Amino acid sequence: MRIYLGGHLDYYNPQQGSWMDIEQDQPIHLRELLDNIGIPLAEVQITVINGNVEELHESMVSNLDVVKLFSAVGGG
Repeated sequence: MRIYLGGHLDYYNPQQGSWMDIEQDQPIHLRELLDNIGIPLAEVQITVINGNVEELHESMVSNLDVVKLFSAVGGG
């Protein structure tokens, strides 16, 4: 699957950059996958799977999915 890490989430990408490619043997809960690859769930504000906004804690993903994760945006 392809995972896009928006905002400061690219800091957690060992492949360095905004996109990660991950292979899974079977579908997995997105929250479990993020835990496995070291992305803190508290840092993810918006989750988009295959173009649809989804709930992070309820979503299942597989190798055919494109997942986009965005952190909260702050300014001042």
